[in-house]
Amino acid sequence: MTFTIVISIVFGSIAALSLLAYIPRLIGWFGAMRPQKRLTNEINNKIAIIIPARDESKVIGILLDSIKKQTYPKEYYDFFTIVKHDDDPTIDLTKNMGGKSYVSKSQRCKGDALDFCMKSILAETPDLYDAFLIVDADCILDKNFLYEMNAGLASGAQIVQGKRLIKNRLLNKANNLVTDCNGVIWTIIDQLGNRFKSDRKITGMTIGTGIMLRSDLVKTLGGWPYRQTLTEDIELMYDCVAKKIETYYTEYAHVFVEESPQLSATNSRRTRWMTGVVDSRRLYSKPISKVKKTRKNIVNIYYTHALEIVYIYIGSLYLHTLVQAVAAVILAVLGNSAWAMALLLGGSSLLLIYFSFFILTLACLISDRKNLRINFGRKLVVLFAHPLFYMGYISIIWKALANKNPQEWVCVERVDFAQDK
Repeated sequence: MTFTIVISIVFGSIAALSLLAYIPRLIGWFGAMRPQKRLTNEINNKIAIIIPARDESKVIGILLDSIKKQTYPKEYYDFFTIVKHDDDPTIDLTKNMGGKSYVSKSQRCKGDALDFCMKSILAETPDLYDAFLIVDADCILDKNFLYEMNAGLASGAQIVQGKRLIKNRLLNKANNLVTDCNGVIWTIIDQLGNRFKSDRKITGMTIGTGIMLRSDLVKTLGGWPYRQTLTEDIELMYDCVAKKIETYYTEYAHVFVEESPQLSATNSRRTRWMTGVVDSRRLYSKPISKVKKTRKNIVNIYYTHALEIVYIYIGSLYLHTLVQAVAAVILAVLGNSAWAMALLLGGSSLLLIYFSFFILTLACLISDRKNLRINFGRKLVVLFAHPLFYMGYISIIWKALANKNPQEWVCVERVDFAQDK
């Protein structure tokens, strides 16, 4: 048996075992093929909308306008922005729209801003609000968003999440392949993940915009304690497993998020996010290891760590490609005809990675077909281009795993949208 065949068997076995381990999560991809049961709530809960808005005055106006257009009764919600400087134009914008601003000069990350705002509200009006809703400044809320999020509270969960869609498409600014490809991530997280988990009371992947925490949970937490990484939402997810905090996802509450049309900006965001994901995993590995191993907790831990199975699966195939490529070069230099077989085997692994992401993309396009807002021709382009785009995560994840230094919270370049739809 030649060296190239042995290498293929080793790496192929690792990939195959990883794929078998991923089957329970794979089944979840099909959890969104049917409409979700729609909840109703006879109680109008008082909601505090919290908007981290450091240097976001150029984009926040559209969000504030969407807040004012909510169908939810006006007397049952207020909104608050958090800025870093006293002269931030967002302060006047917020005041003119009927909201309140907090200035948190010491904030170093989004988590700091959230913590400052929540603690300030609780200190001033400890029992006024039933829930705290977090929305990023560059988002737009569907007019029924608050109504559906309030309905989600009828689930009894302490955390309710809405469905993320693409703001660029809503404002007819989505004729960009980078935007289309990166936007698929929200379908992967929500429809192919959180939908299935929510229906089975499994801890969902919490995302830091369009997410609402009940007031009793915020009081128990003492504000927002997730401030050690740039992915405060992933910290929250791990803590939900450790503290048995129940989450609920509703596909009927739509929040539109901005995507950059520039690949460099998109990759910068992806790098910071993945670094934060890895940092959060390291941070919470010990608390989660101490969780009592009941069946429910084991299931929660599995789904929380399912992404790591993907790392192993893709990593083994990618390493196999690299090893076979090196072997092909060495064999060719030595004049051994086996170089062609090595090259073929290595290329097969690369094609398998592409095919795996192709199937993932196809599942996204089918499950979220009613919400994507792109025509059939564009969907075909995304179907074949997104796997290549998603393969860009391979180098990003390697960097994140090797990086021991925390990423800085930097201002994100925003898209210059027209103010009217």
